[in-house]
Amino acid sequence: MKRMETFSLMDGMVVTVVAMVVVFVVLTCLWFMVELTHKLVGDPTEEKAMSDKKELQRTSATPNATVNIVVDEKRAKAAAVTALVMAYEEHPAKKFEIVEVVRVK
Repeated sequence: MKRMETFSLMDGMVVTVVAMVVVFVVLTCLWFMVELTHKLVGDPTEEKAMSDKKELQRTSATPNATVNIVVDEKRAKAAAVTALVMAYEEHPAKKFEIVEVVRVK
């Protein structure tokens, strides 16, 4: 049986650098694969936003038409929470409850 040689500090540094480079290369490859998949498949939220924007432009072209605005649920919740925070800052001792959500221009 052969005896294993001692592992010096420089050997440890070389292994560390090589391992870091390998991890960096693998992460870079994964990043490019995700970007490629994103370009091939597309982002459904962007497509929905574009179709909503076109729909809004088409409905606003007729002056007397009722405008039905599609509301993004995440933004609606964020707006409601922001309104609650602002109301709480004005009256910190009161308790608030969301009863109705109305869009204000």
